[in-house]
Amino acid sequence: MNISGLEDEVNSPVKPDDAESPSKKKLRISNSTRKSWSLMDKRTNYEVLQEMGVSLLEPDDNEQSCELSSSSGGHHHKGTKRKRDIENVNPNTNSCSPITKRSPGPSKAKSPRVHTGKPLQQTDCETTLVEGIAFDEETPLAQCISAYVPREQRAHPSPVRTPSSPARRPAQPRGAAPRRCGADSFSVLSDEMILSVFRWLPKRTLAHCMLVCKRWYRIASDETLWQRLDLGNKAIARDALGKILDRKPVIVRLASSEIGSWCSGSTAPSRVQYLDLSMCSIQLETLDRLLENCPGLKKLSLESVNVADTTCAILGRCTNLETLNMTMAQGITAEGSRALLEGCVNLQSLNISWCNLSEAALQVLVDMLPRRLQRLNLGGARIMTDELTERLCARCPRLAELDLSDCSRLTPRALQSLVTLGRLEHAALSRCYMLSGHTLSKLSAMPSLRYLEVWGMLQAPNLSLLKANLPSIQINHFMFSAIARPTVGTRRSSVWGLRTRD
Repeated sequence: MNISGLEDEVNSPVKPDDAESPSKKKLRISNSTRKSWSLMDKRTNYEVLQEMGVSLLEPDDNEQSCELSSSSGGHHHKGTKRKRDIENVNPNTNSCSPITKRSPGPSKAKSPRVHTGKPLQQTDCETTLVEGIAFDEETPLAQCISAYVPREQRAHPSPVRTPSSPARRPAQPRGAAPRRCGADSFSVLSDEMILSVFRWLPKRTLAHCMLVCKRWYRIASDETLWQRLDLGNKAIARDALGKILDRKPVIVRLASSEIGSWCSGSTAPSRVQYLDLSMCSIQLETLDRLLENCPGLKKLSLESVNVADTTCAILGRCTNLETLNMTMAQGITAEGSRALLEGCVNLQSLNISWCNLSEAALQVLVDMLPRRLQRLNLGGARIMTDELTERLCARCPRLAELDLSDCSRLTPRALQSLVTLGRLEHAALSRCYMLSGHTLSKLSAMPSLRYLEVWGMLQAPNLSLLKANLPSIQINHFMFSAIARPTVGTRRSSVWGLRTRD
């Protein structure tokens, strides 16, 4: 009875008074018109797929025939088509059908996956695009590629390179010989590149490099690598001096060295401009030959070296000589002094102290000194007189530094001659015992004088009084003279302010 009443209630029409409210009706209508977007819903109609873009793909011929043959009872075919359409939309869905079977999708003219019964022709472009790509064979992309690329032409998956894995060695060009282990890397470098490497090597290592091969010998012999040579305190073998000059150096230091004889034939003039032969042991013939091959000398030191008139005559040919140090040189005569000063007209600094000059040689020296001379050291000339001092000041008015130390014959008359030197900055009168402190105070009339050396002359009280009378002059500031000397103090790595080592 209850069941029949329930059926009557369901089948009976809805009364007007029982109608639903307008808000509920509006919600029901909007829900009914809304289309489902679920791809897996079996009730999804064709309009939904059309809105999602599935209808843009033209159906295959088999699907059209199936729709024409069964229009009413085609639930099985419709489900199969829906499933295939979903696979076309979602590429992540893996199909269980073999890859050789056809899959629904675009038409023959648009889709490369359509099976026409004939194998696809592979082009160079396809092979190029696929070659070298690492892919998984179970992915849809691999299945698509395997449909038209043979297995033997597929690229093998390359190993993933990690930061810890070593870099691959670049392939050698075709036709190039394989690089062997231990091959000469310098063979591919130009001479200029090898020369730039050799510039950083010391001279001893550079000499060893010359023994490697002929090419290295030629490059290592370049004159730019041998501009500075420091061979001080060395023993120079016989005829080795000529080989040194063949390197065409510019600055050469041979101080305190034992130089062997040089008896070889004449060579081309060298490029030596700065030569230091201080206190070296050298034969007179070898010295003359060396100076003959150095006509472009600018600065020369022959300290404690025996010379002859021929040596002075050769020096007279060096017209570019500016600085000459002949401290304690033995063998200087009047003839040699005349030959020396006649040619060296550009001389600016001369140190000829403690040379045991004769009176004739000293007179020639005072009368023939170059007028442009700026620095002169005549220390130790005990025969120097006031008259020679007056002639000297008249001959060389541009003197800026004058050393007359140990000239014991000088009197206050000589100071009157020094006052006439308007450019004199440094005067050395050490151990000139005939000059008193009161006499030295007259040097205050020299406005350009800056330094005064009076070592061993005055007692402490008199020295203090002299400093008070000469407040603008520094007294006893330099104990030793540096006029024309190549090195001063303990520094032995430079001559005349120029480095002797690279």
